[in-house]
Amino acid sequence: MRHLYAASAIALALAATGTTVVAQETTSSIRGSVTAGGAAAVNASVSAVHEPSGTTANATTNSAGAFNLTGLRPGGPYTVTVTAPGFPPVTSQNLFLSVGQPYVLPVAVGDTQVDALVVTATRGEKSGPLVTVFDRDSIASVASVSRDIRDIARRDPFASFNPSTRGVSIAGQNGRTNRFSVDGVRFSDNFGLNQGGLPSARGPIPLDAIEQLSVKIAPYDISEGDFQGGSINVVLRSGGNKFTGAAGYTYSDDSLMGTKSKGSSFSQEMTSKTRNAFISGPIIKDKLFFAFAYEKLDETVPSVFGPPGSGNAIPNLTQAQVDQVTSIAKSVYGYDTLGVLTSRPEKDKKWTLKLDWNINDNQRLSYSTIQNKGETIALSGGSSSITSPGLGLGSYATHEPEKVETHVLQLNSRWTNAFSTEVRVNYRDSMKVPISFGSPGYSDITVCLDPVAVGSLNQCTQTGTPRLIFGTEAFSQADVVGQKQYGAEFVARYNLGDHAFKLHASYSRLKISNTFVANSLGTYYFDSLADFQARQAGQLLYQYSITGKLSDASASFDYDQLTFGAQDSWDITPELNVTAGVRFDGYEMKDKAPLKTSFVNRYGFANNANIDGNLVVQPRVGLTWRPTDRLTVRTGVGLFNGGAPDVFVGNSFSNAGVFTNTVTIGRAVGGTGCTIPATVANAAAICAAALNNVQGNKIDPLVSSYLQTNTSALGASPTSFILPTFKLPAQWKTNLSVDYVADLGERLGDGWRFGADLFYGRADSAAYYTDLRLTKVGTAPDGRPIYADTYTNTANSDLAMLSTDKGKSVIAVARASKSFDFGLDTGISYTYSDVKSLSDMGSYASGGSTASGTYGGQPMVDPNQPAYGRSSYEVRDNWKFNIDYAHAFFGDYKTSFNLFGELRSGSPYSLTMNTTLSNSRSTLFGTTGGGNRYLLYVPDVSSITADSKVSYASTAVYEAFRDFVRANDLSQGVIGKNTEKSPDYFKVDLHVEQEVPAPFLGSARFKLFGDVENLLNLINSDWGSYRTYNPLTSVVNVACAQQVGSSCNQYSYTAFTKPTLQPNAQLGVWRVRLGARFEF
Repeated sequence: MRHLYAASAIALALAATGTTVVAQETTSSIRGSVTAGGAAAVNASVSAVHEPSGTTANATTNSAGAFNLTGLRPGGPYTVTVTAPGFPPVTSQNLFLSVGQPYVLPVAVGDTQVDALVVTATRGEKSGPLVTVFDRDSIASVASVSRDIRDIARRDPFASFNPSTRGVSIAGQNGRTNRFSVDGVRFSDNFGLNQGGLPSARGPIPLDAIEQLSVKIAPYDISEGDFQGGSINVVLRSGGNKFTGAAGYTYSDDSLMGTKSKGSSFSQEMTSKTRNAFISGPIIKDKLFFAFAYEKLDETVPSVFGPPGSGNAIPNLTQAQVDQVTSIAKSVYGYDTLGVLTSRPEKDKKWTLKLDWNINDNQRLSYSTIQNKGETIALSGGSSSITSPGLGLGSYATHEPEKVETHVLQLNSRWTNAFSTEVRVNYRDSMKVPISFGSPGYSDITVCLDPVAVGSLNQCTQTGTPRLIFGTEAFSQADVVGQKQYGAEFVARYNLGDHAFKLHASYSRLKISNTFVANSLGTYYFDSLADFQARQAGQLLYQYSITGKLSDASASFDYDQLTFGAQDSWDITPELNVTAGVRFDGYEMKDKAPLKTSFVNRYGFANNANIDGNLVVQPRVGLTWRPTDRLTVRTGVGLFNGGAPDVFVGNSFSNAGVFTNTVTIGRAVGGTGCTIPATVANAAAICAAALNNVQGNKIDPLVSSYLQTNTSALGASPTSFILPTFKLPAQWKTNLSVDYVADLGERLGDGWRFGADLFYGRADSAAYYTDLRLTKVGTAPDGRPIYADTYTNTANSDLAMLSTDKGKSVIAVARASKSFDFGLDTGISYTYSDVKSLSDMGSYASGGSTASGTYGGQPMVDPNQPAYGRSSYEVRDNWKFNIDYAHAFFGDYKTSFNLFGELRSGSPYSLTMNTTLSNSRSTLFGTTGGGNRYLLYVPDVSSITADSKVSYASTAVYEAFRDFVRANDLSQGVIGKNTEKSPDYFKVDLHVEQEVPAPFLGSARFKLFGDVENLLNLINSDWGSYRTYNPLTSVVNVACAQQVGSSCNQYSYTAFTKPTLQPNAQLGVWRVRLGARFEF
């Protein structure tokens, strides 16, 4: 009898797992029921002790025998003791808790023949349906040369990592729509300029500071919100009663990285040094604790693009051409372009401090702060496209110092056995001020490397001619972003019988200060080397404040978000739990963009709508059913609001077209005259001042005066605005998940975990841009509309941000894992994704941050609206696996091997056709933006005259295009969005670690380790390559062959270009990081 009871109790403890994910973002909980002889044990006392700190939480079972201990520290180990009147105590040891997941602990008492029973329990779930939790040990074993938390988050089956932008897409959504939080406070890049979605390029948290990191896709708890993709939550480590610490150093350089990938050779300069430290312990034993973490990085990063032999070679570009442009810039303009930048210095320093005070057994106060200063160097202008190659020289790089400071104060209180509260206040301040890497105050200069001007004077006319760019990058000429965030949150929990009620209320204020005036120093285009030598520009683009003061063009705004929610978690039976609630997100915004009278006159409504008054009601239901100790079924449905970067709101302030004006002055084809109307006074003189004898470091006063006084141009200046009917982004999510713990017999053993998830998401509202200034005036041969600016007849646009309900995702996951008692852990998952969207508000290669860039960079059928189809962030097939092994071969000093691999589909891309631009508009479709975004029309290619909608410049063009169509099995008609994909990417990372003794220092030890990223490339240089096609891959130039009024009856296809893979020098080769670490 005694043995049967002990076995039963152990089985119950081993079955302890999480139920529906509860969004206690910084804490964990233990819940369960106590039975005696099969009946509920009423008034049994339950005590949980966090062994490292001695923190104690107590509860008493209710009339149903249930208990719920909330507000507990994540991690452990915990010891839980249950004492029922008239029965000996039962103690469960070695419980480890996961953040946001209750540990369910059923306890049976009743054997009076023993004095006490001790049961060894297990860790809470670290992975499961729509959630993955990484604890301290798993984080330490991740191979991460860059020591970035995104290298951890990417291991979730629903996550896909973009190596180029370092963004993490979750459930097929733009990575900048995720919510990243630390100790319960949103820590995302709210404004949205960092492509990786974090407030700093390198990430703000030292890895040593992390207790747990969780990735959630659809947490139906009302506390979770402000995201479309997923929620990534970090809980910082806390101190305990013992002093613990660590100090480490890592090193890598170009001798520890590969030089070849799939037939391409690279020569790169790189060094990386990281220093880190951690210490924690008691200030007052059992009462007050601290934990401090520090990390510093010094690194030189190899540049991606360059001439042959230096990084990703730019087609048709030679070092001699670079030298020629650099020489002219120095001798004629007195400016140092800094040549080809082979590497870029970067620095990053961050530290965290956390204090925990056990005021008493029922109240705990914690304070945490995060400080991060980073210095990165951004270099744009590089393109290895065959049709429009380009390279930004060293002076075109931008030094981007970043600063982030955060403070969080939290009080957890247990007022009665049934009632507990959580109060949190926070403050965050961040600043980003880009500075040109070259001499300050210089214009953005683009030089087409044709020897003499040919045709167009505002872009390289000949396909494949490279461009060199130097000076101050156009969008960084005046770009300062400051963000301040204040917030408070209150959570109350009340247990009543089988019900656990929860109320949530929060307030957040975000203040944005943004000075953004692109082209404020001028952006010049030179159509040839001869023009550059002669100081004869083909075009000048200039934007500035009409008052002459840049500060008058600054955009500052703030808004408040108020959230309220209520829910009930009901244990209908011990096996069935239903959680139902509703969350309300409301927005108040008093600031408005400046009113533009000419805009009102054009459209009859104002351009200064904002997000004030938006109220999103989000119902949510989650269900967990455990019919047996081995089988768990979970499902749920809910609406999730928020996550869109605030830069899209800010665009309506900084691009209102009221206090700033934009002028584009171009030289007419043939070299005589310019684009300023002859009716403008002194037009010829203004043209000459803008385009002749260019200095590069100043704008002629005549041009400045023209910008400030040309009120007709001001009325027609570009405007970005929010449509008054705009709805904030929100998405419906639902899932069905099944988990089973299998016993595969004596040979294979017990504890095999198998799981499957089916996820469906549908857009309730999603954002996109369209140009309201355009009017349909004709039709193209394939039926798509042709537009014209019938209002102002200029090169400008009125870009409206509006909403759509188009967008859906179907994602299926299969996963399996097993932990063996001899130190081996294995896991594998497969994810299938089918994600459709109208606009991703960016692309896989780069997230959008300006209205014009986002609008003009989307694949389109209708030239004024993004096409609906496969999302840029979809990864159709994604396999992930891990093999971890640890064993103490020498005493208790472990040897560890941790292998993680990912085999995934390549990134989607679209086949397009390219149109020439005149006065910044497509000569065919009449729209502004990139000329290469129009989805390709595939004609009947059975003969050169088979399709009346298309003619060809030559037989050679036809035959090359025909062979491409047949080789790729393209169907006749307009091709769909993102129907093609780049090659699959297979990357395997390895972490190897050996513990060695530290003489005379007791249990202290050294750890020697090495991280190998892209192990496959180290084994064979043809493996592990990372190659992509341009997201908008143009294969033909298109023009109108038969013009009938404003319509076009026949396309003319010229200059066929076969798509070319672009290898990445940094991401396709192996890299090793070596390190040593001392721990006590």
